[in-house]
Order: sequence, then structure tokens, then C-alpha cells
Amino acid sequence: MHQESFCLLKSEAYLFKKAGFIESKIRASGLNIVDQWSVKLSFLDTFAMYPGWIPRLTMSLRFSPLFKLDMFLLEGDDAIRRMYQLKHQIRQEIWGREFKKGGFLHAPDSVEEDREHKAILYRRKIYTDTIATKDV
Repeated sequence: MHQESFCLLKSEAYLFKKAGFIESKIRASGLNIVDQWSVKLSFLDTFAMYPGWIPRLTMSLRFSPLFKLDMFLLEGDDAIRRMYQLKHQIRQEIWGREFKKGGFLHAPDSVEEDREHKAILYRRKIYTDTIATKDV
């Protein structure tokens, strides 16, 4: 099933200089990057995206309004599931061990989460760079 999804880079992707590595992994996955947004999230946006106080507090640090974040809009067969799995693979490669919670990038784990988070992120977009679809 052809779907759209996204990948949002967290602040540590920039702090640890992993943004280029993450983008290269997405491109190599066969998912097409069809657009790129820069976003700045408010603390309220973070609270809307993450249920529970512990995730909200930790994500508030990662998505601080001080940071401009990159978001890649993706297309491909079963894009949501594939990007969700790729997120965990990328984290494992960066951390060098199995580390499934937190770190470097966010991708939705369901169609509903994709829809909800994109709506929040769309309101916080600073500008977009349309990228020509590539067959990778």
C-alpha cells in the first residue's frame, strides 16, 4: 500500500552531527523524500504530540523552541511501518546497541499518529524546500 509518512530530526541529531547520516539512511531505504520542512515547535505542541508527563518533559528538551528542526516528508509502499522500523535501526547504529526509546529522530508508528503529528508540525513550519522525487 502506497503511503505518506515523515521523519522529524530531534535536536540531538544536530548536536551529535548525525543529521546527514540519518538523511542518507532514509534515502538508501528506498523511501522517496518528496519535501523537506523546517519547523519550530512550542512546548504546547510537544505536549500535544506526546501523552504522559515523562515523555512530555523529555521531548520538551529535544524539541525546544530554541531549535529549528528538519522534517522529511516521505512516500513509498508501507511508508509508515518502514520508516518506523528504520528509526529503530538508525538508533541502534548510532548508539551501537539495542536502544529503542528516544534519540535522534521521530517517525509515527500509526496512520493516526502520522495524521495528528503532521497537523501539528504543519502549523509550525518555517519554510519548505521541495525536493524532486528520487528513485533510490
